[in-house]
Amino acid sequence: MGNKIFYAIIAIVIVGFAAAFIFMNSTSENPEDGYYPYTDLQSEQLSGATIDKLDDENYHYNKTFDETKEIIDAGDGEFVYFWSPTCVHCNAATPFLMDAFDQTGEEVTQLNVLEYQQPWPEYGIESTPTLIYFEDGEEVDRFVGNPGNADDYVAFINAMTGDE
Repeated sequence: MGNKIFYAIIAIVIVGFAAAFIFMNSTSENPEDGYYPYTDLQSEQLSGATIDKLDDENYHYNKTFDETKEIIDAGDGEFVYFWSPTCVHCNAATPFLMDAFDQTGEEVTQLNVLEYQQPWPEYGIESTPTLIYFEDGEEVDRFVGNPGNADDYVAFINAMTGDE
């Protein structure tokens, strides 16, 4: 009788662990279930650092490389923020940048250069973060690095748009 109770308890524990394992795997985050701007890449192709940023609202202005090129080539004035989720300077600067865009009412396109390598040579990106203002498909000016505040970004944005 004692052995039956012992085995019943062991069976319940095993079933409990199996149920917990199945539940955890079924509710794990899948990038395709929520915000997912990388429409030309499968979720399995993304780095873990990129997947970790999908829930961060500071990075919800991402476009694919082709979409970004179309925006730049359209000729309207456009700010493009080249960043990497593995860049500590980007992680520190992006909240300042987003605050600056909120303050100015301007829009920004973000391009993750960890997932898209083409911008490095095509736009002469040497380090991240890099914010470039394009007009008529051409670079007007760039802001490289983390200023440590939103005010310097606001000044750059206003200088580019003539809203000083």
